[in-house]
Amino acid sequence: MKNSKKSFNRGLIVLNKGERIAVISLLSIIAIFLGISIFRPEIKLSRKERMAFHNLDSMIAIQEKAIKEQQEKVALSENKTFSEPVFEQKANSPSYSKLALKDSKPKPKPASKSIPILDINAADSTALIDLPQIGQVMASRIHRYRNRLGGFVSMTQLFEVKGMDQDRFETIKPYIVLEHSEITKINVNQDEFKTLLRHPYLEYEQVKAIVNHREKKGFINNWEQLHGIVGDVNPLLESYVCY
Repeated sequence: MKNSKKSFNRGLIVLNKGERIAVISLLSIIAIFLGISIFRPEIKLSRKERMAFHNLDSMIAIQEKAIKEQQEKVALSENKTFSEPVFEQKANSPSYSKLALKDSKPKPKPASKSIPILDINAADSTALIDLPQIGQVMASRIHRYRNRLGGFVSMTQLFEVKGMDQDRFETIKPYIVLEHSEITKINVNQDEFKTLLRHPYLEYEQVKAIVNHREKKGFINNWEQLHGIVGDVNPLLESYVCY
């Protein structure tokens, strides 16, 4: 009987108390790892990591909001639709009614400016501006040249004004007359050298010849004598001299 029991004990692993504790501890550790692998508890993040994820979510949300607002603006600009209550409120407001009434009235067409008929010997530069194609510069030139002449005796003298051409003359011709016939004349026997030289039809050498003649030979008596002294000259000068 004792021999059979010994043989049986030899086939089994006999553990002492310390070995049993070690085996149980090992099995416990294995059970814990198995539980962790099965249930996988939530990973805990640090505070900085949580803030980083929060900022990322916020940036994504802000970007999505901006895209949505931009899409709404585009849709609003394309459709230009207004809610019916707002339209009714505007339509019933006094300011809207006055504005609608004001817009409903036909706007009068601006009256075309009438062009006056001007006497080119009497009109000043301000009046001459009312003529078509005559600006402030051209009106001043006409006025200054008329003063140098002593007045116009012919419409064709307008071509002597700097800048006057055939097209401009034909444009203003229906609106100008030459009625004021009083002309300021120059006295070839009494006026000073500079006064004679100021006239557009007399050159320096011609004025010098006039002054020399009246100082050495006496006064000039008529146009034929004056023409012989000055030589080739604008024939209209005859209308501007007296003796």
